[in-house]
Amino acid sequence: MTSSLQTSAKMRTSISGLRPLAFALFIFAICAVVPPALAATARGAADPGGHTNNGVRYAREKKYDKAISEFTFAIQAQPNDPKNYENRAMAFRLSGKTTEALADLARLVELRPKDAQAWIDKGEAELTQGKRDAAINDLSRGIELNGQDVNAHRLRAYAFLQKQDWAKAIDDYSSVLAKSPDDASALESRGYAYRNMGKYNEALADFSQLIKLRPNDPEAYRRRGLTYRLAKDYAKAAADFRELLRLKPDDADAGARLAYVSAQLHPAPTIPPRPITAEEAREAARQARARMSAGPPPTPSPAKH
Repeated sequence: MTSSLQTSAKMRTSISGLRPLAFALFIFAICAVVPPALAATARGAADPGGHTNNGVRYAREKKYDKAISEFTFAIQAQPNDPKNYENRAMAFRLSGKTTEALADLARLVELRPKDAQAWIDKGEAELTQGKRDAAINDLSRGIELNGQDVNAHRLRAYAFLQKQDWAKAIDDYSSVLAKSPDDASALESRGYAYRNMGKYNEALADFSQLIKLRPNDPEAYRRRGLTYRLAKDYAKAAADFRELLRLKPDDADAGARLAYVSAQLHPAPTIPPRPITAEEAREAARQARARMSAGPPPTPSPAKH
């Protein structure tokens, strides 16, 4: 066993839903499970110079530049050992150097092409850089290798959402919810996608479930209220906006929306025109005859230039 930022597949799966803190959790988890005796053994052939162990120690202390330096020495000593690229990529990401992390993750998937987590990590890093198509491709590779990874589906769903590919986003969020029915974030995002597709009933079902999970969240009522408004169910929209204002009294947007749907429920009465009297009719006819007897208006003279 070597001391590294890697975890077993089981451990990685157990924390995959906690991103973006996953990389930090990898560090702390592995440091907790590698006893000193095993770490000392790892300084032999599996860790020439002890650079991997040093890198883990520095990363645990949040000295990421020193950790990166040690992992670089480890890569120089073992250029085909995938754990060193994985470790350095994590240290790069923890220090905000996503471009450098991506280079290491690209090398990692070359060395471990069947490692689902490596593809997922690469896709996540690409997503943070706005590289949605590349992220979707790599996350799809990870899902092909491990279709049970909820985080991979969540990340790909977000990429599809950003591309306004509502149907594919819904498919991935549905995969998340199949395993975690009370996942508020997935319900919120899937409801948003449904609403943008005009599937208001499905969106309302998701937002209603969201409200059950977060009954004091004003934004949940806003989302459902907006959907009711689009569905022209103004009474229910008004009820949601009123509840939103109860939770957040100074919300000007909610106040404006409540006023709008209330106006649709209670439109201002229209006053029918007053019938014309006989005297008014005779006067109108007299004025018309007078205009006719006066003849056409004079033709204006040509303009002088």
